[in-house]
Amino acid sequence: MKVIKISDLKVGNKFTKPLYLDKDSIFINANTPVSEADITRLNKFGFKEVLTLGDLVQETATSDFVLDTDSFPTNDHDFKILQLKNTYLQIEKNVPAFELVFKDSFVVMQALFRKISEDKAFDINPVRDTADKLVDQVKTNPHLCYCLINHKPSGYYLYNQVVYASFFALTIGALLEYSRPKMIELAISGLLADIGMAKIPSVISEKNSTLTDDEFKVIKKHPLFGYQILTKVLKLKNTLGLVALQHHENFDGSGYPQRIQKKEIDEFARVFTIADNFAAHILDRPWRKALLPYEAMKNMISLNTNKYDLGFIRLFLNKIAMYPIGSWVELSDSSKAVVIDSNPNKPLRPSLMVVRNSNGIKTKDPTFVNLSEEDKIYITKAIPSDD
Repeated sequence: MKVIKISDLKVGNKFTKPLYLDKDSIFINANTPVSEADITRLNKFGFKEVLTLGDLVQETATSDFVLDTDSFPTNDHDFKILQLKNTYLQIEKNVPAFELVFKDSFVVMQALFRKISEDKAFDINPVRDTADKLVDQVKTNPHLCYCLINHKPSGYYLYNQVVYASFFALTIGALLEYSRPKMIELAISGLLADIGMAKIPSVISEKNSTLTDDEFKVIKKHPLFGYQILTKVLKLKNTLGLVALQHHENFDGSGYPQRIQKKEIDEFARVFTIADNFAAHILDRPWRKALLPYEAMKNMISLNTNKYDLGFIRLFLNKIAMYPIGSWVELSDSSKAVVIDSNPNKPLRPSLMVVRNSNGIKTKDPTFVNLSEEDKIYITKAIPSDD
């Protein structure tokens, strides 16, 4: 890989291939301009250089989808379609800020895990700052689910998972009307929930095949390791360590390490367990591929219902939806679409943006469909994104 000094990076630079923080962790995607904020973050976290397989390219003009409001709709159906177009525009508007927060969060967690694994001193304040940013996203971005489902994670799976799971946990926290201080505590607890994994040998934690019984016994020690790091080393209050200790406990008492059940499990831990399991389902692991968001949700509510607090899992399902916002589906006419909004009264008939027609050809202009008002077309199956 080519080495690019941070001092040589200029705002607006683009490269034909992604810029990497290391050989595994993408920092900026191909053909994405370097922003002033990107350079500031690199300097803030002490990076002196980045890597790439690509070349510097000139900035090119892009064509953006623009909402046409010249002719205001005169009937209810057209008005709802206009609303869907506006929803999509708002989604696109929120994506850049989300991506910046996710990228920053990944870098913070990567640095923290590495320092703990190497028994080096570290500062907890970047985690608190990250928690604050995550809460802001949950409070201000109504299209967070779309952003999460369509984010293309890169780098070590665990750093991605703790960020995903913390976002999903905060989504439940917002539905429970937690105060901002309580949301911050939930975010910190979530980001640090798997910190004990830093003490698990990498030959086990990064193994790309099924764990043996003995290896799984080692993995099952990470909740206790995490709790000890947070309460004994970092001297955090006990409540911030309970998620690390209890996030693998199940509501029916079948979890670990203490096999406690129901309300014996801390409320934050019961919230985070749902978020963590959903995130784990939809992300690739070294030993298996990710499930589609629809399959992940179906798995959680049909096969493993007893593992979760029923009240919290219902809240999560109602928010994320059976076909989660941002996921892709195939329709009965063979066209392909992305879910951009849910219809709570008809959860299997969400609102969609059709991106490929029945012949598989990408549509030049997006077409919007509210399935709750259509009786001749329906979803046949969930599919992977083809972006």
